Amino acid sequence: NCKLTLQEKLKDLRTGTSLIELSEKTGISKSALGSYESDDTKNAITMNAIVTLAEFYGVTSDYLLGITGNCECHPCPVDELGLDDDTIDLLKEAI
Repeated sequence: NCKLTLQEKLKDLRTGTSLIELSEKTGISKSALGSYESDDTKNAITMNAIVTLAEFYGVTSDYLLGITGNCECHPCPVDELGLDDDTIDLLKEAI
């Protein structure tokens, strides 16, 4: 079971887009973007940058952070599904 690091995910997601293009589209500096991809610990990635990049790439911030392997964004937030607590607990047990 091989898990990608945040840096590897960011590199993979940027395929076909230059750092300059990404910087222009996200408002994050080219140097910051480069450091996020190169595991440069001098510039720790900010929460704002994670959210911005997740939105830009159409993935979840949980995916970028390694909390989940599912990168898909779902259009309907869980709290809008109208599930009761018992159903949510049942679904959690199935995971």
